[in-house]
Amino acid sequence: MKQVDWKKAGSWAVFFLVIGFISYYGLYRMAGKCLVEFNAGGDYDFFFYFGMTVSFGMVFFMLFQAVCACFYKPVEQWESDAEQPGVTVIVPAYNEGSAVADTLRSLLKSDFPADKLEIIAINDGSKDDTWNWIKLVASESNGIITPVNFEQNQGKKAGLYYGFTHAKFDIAVTIDSDSIVEPDTLQNLILPFAKPEVGGVAGTVRVANLHEGFVPRMLDIFFVFSCDFMRCAQSTFGGVLCSPGAISAYRKSALLPHLDGWLHHTFLGIPSHIGEDRALTSILLRNNFHVVLQHEAKVTTRVPTDYPQLCRTLIRWNRGDVREGLLMIKHFIKLMPCKKLRMNVLMFNLTFQLLNLTLPLIGAPMLAWMLIGNWSALSLAGSYILAVTWLWAIIPALLYAERESPLKALMAFVVGIFNLVALSWICAYSWITMRNSKWMTRNIKKQDENICPSPKRIS
Repeated sequence: MKQVDWKKAGSWAVFFLVIGFISYYGLYRMAGKCLVEFNAGGDYDFFFYFGMTVSFGMVFFMLFQAVCACFYKPVEQWESDAEQPGVTVIVPAYNEGSAVADTLRSLLKSDFPADKLEIIAINDGSKDDTWNWIKLVASESNGIITPVNFEQNQGKKAGLYYGFTHAKFDIAVTIDSDSIVEPDTLQNLILPFAKPEVGGVAGTVRVANLHEGFVPRMLDIFFVFSCDFMRCAQSTFGGVLCSPGAISAYRKSALLPHLDGWLHHTFLGIPSHIGEDRALTSILLRNNFHVVLQHEAKVTTRVPTDYPQLCRTLIRWNRGDVREGLLMIKHFIKLMPCKKLRMNVLMFNLTFQLLNLTLPLIGAPMLAWMLIGNWSALSLAGSYILAVTWLWAIIPALLYAERESPLKALMAFVVGIFNLVALSWICAYSWITMRNSKWMTRNIKKQDENICPSPKRIS
């Protein structure tokens, strides 16, 4: 896989966004003339100018992200005279079976000093043979892996809490139990911590089961957009909004004072069991720590392979984004006006993320009203849909073309259309049901917010 030339990719992104918007504006104006010819223009002026306002805002936001991404640079070496720190890797697992063994063995193959590596593997009350696989690999690890068993399922947050509070080292890495790391992943992941202001580091996530159909390939394009573009842009100002559960690293000393509140956090009176990775990132950002992307710290992970499972996964992710976005906006509003550029950029990114999640909630009823009121509005609606598809797809398409092949880049536009047709309802549904804290993709029993992990520990 080729490395991405960030300045080249970012420059092309800026160019195509500008060209795309000029084309889109012309298409939109043409649609407006069609409406006038059908004696419908006056009725739809509001929708026309609303769409144009949204589009200008979207293009400005995407251009800003593209420019920021041009300045992204991963840390390539330890930037201080201090000794390289040790790392505690936390791997919570529930009903993973042999997959957790593959994860743990990939960690044991890391190019990392054995005396500076600790792995805490936690069986979260699994009903299958996950615990047996954890014990087996632990017996092969020369004491590097500490197996921990929760007799009853307590949830991922409880497993992470146990890992953070029992970690030997100050740098704690969280990895999903179906993820596979490369030999140099851990070495790359910890490099940004040479700077004391860095509290969290996000790794790069790729799809392991690409061969299993359209849905995994589509999610890989989503990951390209989030990891190779959005997080690169956000990282330039130390404001990555979400360090992914598949692979992230945290400064334990920055999190410990807030972990109890995180474990027992409620949202609108309901214990919060989703979005734990986004919540950990928010804790660091609220306390003035930087959260950055380390692009060369790569992990592959298995993703859903069918539409129902995909929808459940995206709903859970979006609910977490809505919840933490609202809480973060509430926090940063109290700090306004702020003279620090970094904080203003962070607020800008948060605001646009929430607006992006909100648009389907507003746009769907408007579109339905337009089409019911006058079918001639179809030209206006169609131009808007095509434009949004273009604007969303152009960034991952460019990155795919730069990294792999132009032919694969065309897939991004197919995914853009599929996203609008089959997945746009998910944002609206996530807002309406944001109080719901069910995991949905796992058969997890209802968890008690007062549970504190006290499992058996095998040495």
